[in-house]
Amino acid sequence: MIENIRPDSLEELLTYLDQGDYYVFAGGTDLMIRKRQWQGAERRFDKAIIYLSHLACLRGIIETETHYEIMACTTQNEVAQSAILPEYIKAPIAQMATPSIRNLATIGGNVVNDASVGDSIPVFFALDAEVVLRSVHGVRRLPIEHFIQGKYHTALQHNEILEKICIPKINYDGFFYRKTGLRKASILSKLSVYVLFKVGESSMEDIRVVVGAVNDVPIRSREAELQLLMNGDVASLVAAYKNRMAASDDKRSTKVYREEIACRLIDYYLREVM
Repeated sequence: MIENIRPDSLEELLTYLDQGDYYVFAGGTDLMIRKRQWQGAERRFDKAIIYLSHLACLRGIIETETHYEIMACTTQNEVAQSAILPEYIKAPIAQMATPSIRNLATIGGNVVNDASVGDSIPVFFALDAEVVLRSVHGVRRLPIEHFIQGKYHTALQHNEILEKICIPKINYDGFFYRKTGLRKASILSKLSVYVLFKVGESSMEDIRVVVGAVNDVPIRSREAELQLLMNGDVASLVAAYKNRMAASDDKRSTKVYREEIACRLIDYYLREVM
């Protein structure tokens, strides 16, 4: 029988993780899918499970003078309905999965699971978010781009948890988010495009462009963004992003579709705002 552990405190949780090997279970919406077998069979768990979403210290949204801090076990629905967070964070999260799944699924779980179709990760790339990782030995803080290392592969160590996601507070003037999928409800993304912009006194001051679900990790080119601010050449930015794309065919879509539609969405929106 698989052992199930429900620690009473963060300290107890971290001690268990430091001394053993566990599946860490928050909302479980990704983990239960990854561990499924044939239809009707129970999930295949081959090591003990440790739960953490009941720990109050890992839930909630905090606003500081400089950052929004989203604790890892905050549900996607709590993020989408937050009175603290700006719309440019809430709107993409509100399009994830279905209401019933968002009520269980945690924002930290979506990041740690690191599926190529994880919809929160491109958003956090664009926002220059940092992750805070905690173990019994201390705290590490990493940019999200250093944390995400490949499909289902992050920099999380076996004895660490993702404690929170920290997002710098910036007053953007607008954003664009679009994802495509096979159906309107409970969409697994074929691709997504997320754009943020901020207008200065006489010209565009900041613009960020991220493409999700095309490569194994989100695509963002800071160099191309900077060049766009300098020369306003949308076609050059689209070409730069196209050169970074390495999509593949799968049951949801084709390489050609993903790359072509992503480029068209970037081009369409940037020509509207530049």
